[in-house]
Amino acid sequence: MLNLKTIQYSLGQLLFVEAIMLAICLGVGIIYHETDWTPFGISSVVCLAFGLVLRAGGRGSDGTMNQRDGYLVVTLAWVLFSTIGTLPFILSGTETRLAAAFFEAISGFTTTGATALSQIDTLPHSILFWRSLMHWIGGVGIIFFMVALLPQMNIGEHKMFSAETTGLKIRKLHPRFVTTAHWIGSLYLVLTLSCAVTYYFAGMGPFDAINHAMSTMSTGGFSTHAESIGWFHSPTIEWIVIGFMFLGGMNFTLIFLLVIKRRLRPLRQDGEFHTYVTILLSMTLICAVSLIIFKNREVPDAIRSGAFHVTALMTTTGFTTENFMLWPLGLWLPLTFITAIGACSGSTSGGIKIVRLIAIWKVTLREFRRILHPHAVFPIRVNGSLIDNAIVRNIFVFFVCYFSLTFVGTLLMMTMGISLLDSVSCCITALSNVGPGHGYMVGPLDSYAAYPDAALWINSFLMLAGRLEIFVVLLPLMPAFWRKR
Repeated sequence: MLNLKTIQYSLGQLLFVEAIMLAICLGVGIIYHETDWTPFGISSVVCLAFGLVLRAGGRGSDGTMNQRDGYLVVTLAWVLFSTIGTLPFILSGTETRLAAAFFEAISGFTTTGATALSQIDTLPHSILFWRSLMHWIGGVGIIFFMVALLPQMNIGEHKMFSAETTGLKIRKLHPRFVTTAHWIGSLYLVLTLSCAVTYYFAGMGPFDAINHAMSTMSTGGFSTHAESIGWFHSPTIEWIVIGFMFLGGMNFTLIFLLVIKRRLRPLRQDGEFHTYVTILLSMTLICAVSLIIFKNREVPDAIRSGAFHVTALMTTTGFTTENFMLWPLGLWLPLTFITAIGACSGSTSGGIKIVRLIAIWKVTLREFRRILHPHAVFPIRVNGSLIDNAIVRNIFVFFVCYFSLTFVGTLLMMTMGISLLDSVSCCITALSNVGPGHGYMVGPLDSYAAYPDAALWINSFLMLAGRLEIFVVLLPLMPAFWRKR
C-alpha cells in the first residue's frame, strides 16, 4: 500500500524549497526597483501555506518509502512545482492563458526552454530570473537538489532519487548518497559560477551573465532576450557558450573525477563520452561544409554556427543565434536525429541518451552474430558494465514508449490543423526537452504561443514525460499501480 503520510510529508518539504526560490525572485524584483511585489509575494505565501498543510498531514510519518511511493512523490512533486510556478506569470499579467503559463513553467523546470511568451526583452527582471532559476533547479532534478540542500530529512531520498533518474545514472562517488549529492551539487554550482564570470568578462552584463549561466549549465535554453545568444552579436560569447554547453552534456561524474580527483582514465575509457564527441564533431563538419557550399558562408562563420547549433541541439540546451530552418534541407533530418538522441547519461541534458543508442547498437550486432553462430554466447558490455537481458528489455520498452508518445502526440496535434512537420518536430523537441521549434508555424526563434491551448497541454505532458524518462509519468496512469499488494 501507498504510505500516504510519508508522501504528504515529502511533498511538503519539497514545497518549502520552491517557496525559498520564489522569495529569492521577490528579492531580485526589489533590487531592480520593481514596485509590484504581488506576483512573487503571493506565490511564495501560497507555496509555503500549501507546504505546511501537506507537512501537517504527514505528521507522524515513519519515514519509510517503497518504490511506488517514490514514483508517486516524484511525479506529484514535478506537477506541483510547475503548477505553483505558473502563478508568477498569471499574477504579473505576463501571460493570461493558463495553458501557456503552465507550459512556460514546466518548460522551465524540465529544462526544455520552449517559450510561450512574447516580447521577452520587456519582461520584469524578477520574471526573467524566475525562468532561469527554474532551469537551474530542474537541471539536476528537484529531488536531487532537495537532498543536497536538506540532507537531514531522511524521507526515502534513495527511492525518490532512483525514481527521478530511471535512465540517468550517476555513479556513486561515496558510500553515503548524501555525500555524493553534495559533491555533484557543489560541482554544478562551481561550474555555473565559472560560466557566469566567464560570460561577464566576455561582454555580458551581470544580470545577463547570471541568467545565461544558469540556462547553460542546466542545458535549458531560456534567455533574457528574444533573439537568444544572437542578441549579443559576439563570436567570443558564442564559443564560450559552446564550451559550457559541451560540459553540460557530459556525465557529471566524469567531470568530477577529472577536475577534483585528477583521474583521466575514466574519461579515456568511457565509450559514451567518445561517441558524444564523435557525433558532435561529425555533425559540426557536415553543417559547416553545407553552409559553405550551399549558403556561401565564410569558413570561420560556418564552423562557429555549425558547432553552436549542433552542440545546442544535441545537449538539448536549445540556444540559437539564427534560424537554422533556413539552412539546406538536407540538414533537417540529421539535426532532428541529434535532437532526439541528446547527450550523455548523468548530465543535465534530455533526450534518449547516447548510452541507450550504444546499447541498442551492440544488441543489434549481437543478434546478427547469433544468426551466424546460434549456440555462441555474446556478452554485451557498455563502459565495462555487463548489459543483461533485463536492461535490454528496459531499453526496448523505453524506445517503444518514446516513439509511441511521439506518434500519439503528432496525431492529436494534426487533428487541430497543425502541419505534419510542425506536429512531429514539436513532439520530439518536447519529449527530448530541447526547445527550439523545427517547423513552419514555430521555428527556432518563434514563440509557442501560436499553438492552441490543447497543443500546449499535450506538449506540457510530453516535456514532463521526457524529463522523468517516461516510465515514472506513465506508471501512475496504470490501474495496477494503485492495486493493493
